[in-house]
Amino acid sequence: MSTKEKIMPPLVLTIICVISSALLVLAYNLTYVDTTGIITDKLSAGLTELYGSADDFTMLINDDGTVKTYDGVTSVIADNNGHTAFEITADGYSKGGLHLLIGFDENGAVCGISILTIGETPGLGTKVQDSAYLDRFKGITSPDFQVDGITGATYSSKGMNNAVETAVNAYSKLKEEQGNG
Repeated sequence: MSTKEKIMPPLVLTIICVISSALLVLAYNLTYVDTTGIITDKLSAGLTELYGSADDFTMLINDDGTVKTYDGVTSVIADNNGHTAFEITADGYSKGGLHLLIGFDENGAVCGISILTIGETPGLGTKVQDSAYLDRFKGITSPDFQVDGITGATYSSKGMNNAVETAVNAYSKLKEEQGNG
């Protein structure tokens, strides 16, 4: 067997792999859609629940093009009327069991909480999504608040309190950055 016969099969296979890889990269670059800063249907539904409409809201973006986040906050969404919502995933009984949108009114007070998804224990931990419980958080403007937990849903209640505290702290930082603090 000559050297040419030994080299040709691996060489042809290598060329095929290089061409296939190049075509894959080209197809990816042609079809890639940047979803950074896009308000998903789930977030839109949460904003509508909090404010009656999601039409005028935009996700806040940093100067480098990344989504604005804070410690514990996945994204910040605001409109031109002073309404701001913080997307937060918090631990309750389940790790990451509370995916929330916590809204603030133009006066800097919590105006509502929308449950985007909940992975807490059905019947116990899911009691934190009852409107009577969520209404206890309305009007909070400081991280020094006290909302009693739900009996039997201690971890879920603590998770909700921690999420609201995270949102209040993030709201304060956002206002400081904007020069309104």
